[in-house]
Amino acid sequence: MPTRDEKVAQIEAALRGRFFANVPKVVKAGREGWTEDQHDLDRLSRALAAYALVGRCEIDDTTAAGAITDGSDDGGIDALYFDRTGNRLVLVQSKFKRTGTAPAQEEVLKTINGVKALRARQFNKFNLAIRNRLDEIEEAFDTPGVRLEVLLVFLGDAIGPHATNDLNAYRDELNQFTQVMDWQATGLEPVFGWLIAEQAPATVDDQITLENWSGITTPRKAFYGQISAAALAKLVEDNGKALFERNIRHYLGSVGVNTAIERTVRTRPGDFFYLNNGITAVAETITPAAGTSQKCTFGFKRLSIVNGAQTAGAIFNATLAGNISPDAKLLVTLIEIGNGADDIGLKITRARNHQNVVRGVDFAALDPNQERLRQELAAAGITYFYRQSAEARARREDAFTLEEAAIAMACLAFKIRSAAELLQHPRPINAVDFVVTAKKEIGRLWEQDGTLYGQLFPATLSGVRVCRLVRIYRFIDRILADTERSENGYYRRMFFRHGRYFIMAFVALRSVDVMSKSQLEITAADETLLSQRTNELSELIYSATEPLQTLKGYLAIFRNLTDAQPLAASVLQRLAEDDARRLATQQLQGPPQGVQAADTEKRN
Repeated sequence: MPTRDEKVAQIEAALRGRFFANVPKVVKAGREGWTEDQHDLDRLSRALAAYALVGRCEIDDTTAAGAITDGSDDGGIDALYFDRTGNRLVLVQSKFKRTGTAPAQEEVLKTINGVKALRARQFNKFNLAIRNRLDEIEEAFDTPGVRLEVLLVFLGDAIGPHATNDLNAYRDELNQFTQVMDWQATGLEPVFGWLIAEQAPATVDDQITLENWSGITTPRKAFYGQISAAALAKLVEDNGKALFERNIRHYLGSVGVNTAIERTVRTRPGDFFYLNNGITAVAETITPAAGTSQKCTFGFKRLSIVNGAQTAGAIFNATLAGNISPDAKLLVTLIEIGNGADDIGLKITRARNHQNVVRGVDFAALDPNQERLRQELAAAGITYFYRQSAEARARREDAFTLEEAAIAMACLAFKIRSAAELLQHPRPINAVDFVVTAKKEIGRLWEQDGTLYGQLFPATLSGVRVCRLVRIYRFIDRILADTERSENGYYRRMFFRHGRYFIMAFVALRSVDVMSKSQLEITAADETLLSQRTNELSELIYSATEPLQTLKGYLAIFRNLTDAQPLAASVLQRLAEDDARRLATQQLQGPPQGVQAADTEKRN
């Protein structure tokens, strides 16, 4: 789960990506001395005010950005919106402080006085942004039963007791005879909750018609029959990826057998039923209509195709070239699983897909942890592909796959242990175990039944953490790949080709300051440090491997624990000796001149 700082980082990334295009820097009198950081925080505060309206009133980002009123003479009201559906005028005061600082009492009093001035229709006291919304404000005040809702949004936990007392007193004053006003403090957790809730997968509540069907009722309800290919294509068109939410893969595109499915459904529609395995779908509830055994419509709640995503996707793709013959039909099995409390849905998905050729990584899609990571990353504008799909093949800066995440975690997330540490009981997690496995049997990293997967993807892992490590992994990998291409000597080329994961583990060991930041972005300063350390450590490790060159090739060294662990111990020893020499030199030279001067001033 994300830490507090990681949640703030995700919120900040979302505000920048979604609102900064419509929330420009404001340059005006009184801000001549402002730094770019101050302008940046001002934009983030205004964006947070807009997002509060999105979360509270369920409006779109553009409408919310247009409701920002922050500025001089705003009466402590940073955004306002008349929510006609909820019959309420929402007035927002926002404060974006990464430390979580809540609005102070004087800021809350300013908002209270601003609300009083609005109710008194003293509009001349307000700025142009508020006066431009007078029609909306007056419509709200003239609407019977309308409520005023004051929303304080910030990145902390609670506002202070004095501000709370002031808001309660004003609320009680207005609500003497009927409810007119309420207020709400919305801190970090609710704001983060809005972001994650937006990323929850859509549910499919739909219906399909089966022909020549039958069914059973015990031990659980299930039906099977024929569905027309055209009806299945329409189901895919209407619901998209949501239809495959319980599947281990999305549609992989027109590749391999999918091309054959498209061709068959178009050219041999009458034979398609006999040539295709059909599909399996599960639903929370299945309700048949009053049909006949020859034809009946079934209604579903939370329908998902758990086996047959490639068939369904290929059939839909075939419709893009023209209508499909009504003679094209296929077998469908429908199973009612209830609310899933007994994990029967997961068991069906796993069992039905074991009958086909699938990779171990595909079954990682059944881990709910992966969906949580996807939602966290999507909130920050990052696409995380933990299911195979056609889109996952394209490498993008704002996207990565489960496989890449597993490799990055294996190389960068764990500490290299000394020989003494490895004798402890229980044996601690050791980075060398992971980089050797990644080099020798990379598929073991994502085997759900193995010991490594749970260590790579624990329930405590956050989206920010995995994204940061993937970006660092990509950066270091580019450095090492470029170095390999530039080398002329055989041994050095093989070292940089096969030793990359091993080198990365040592870069991570010596770069905790960079690895541990709760930020999605890798700054220029981070890249400078990583580049310098990667080059220095590469040379140190290469030097340590030179005596082995005549005994074994680098591929054998880095894929065997019996070679890699002693090498790691040797490198750790060299690093310890270098650190000791550096410390001794610093002690002989004494503190820097500026530090000496400061110490002298303190003594005086």
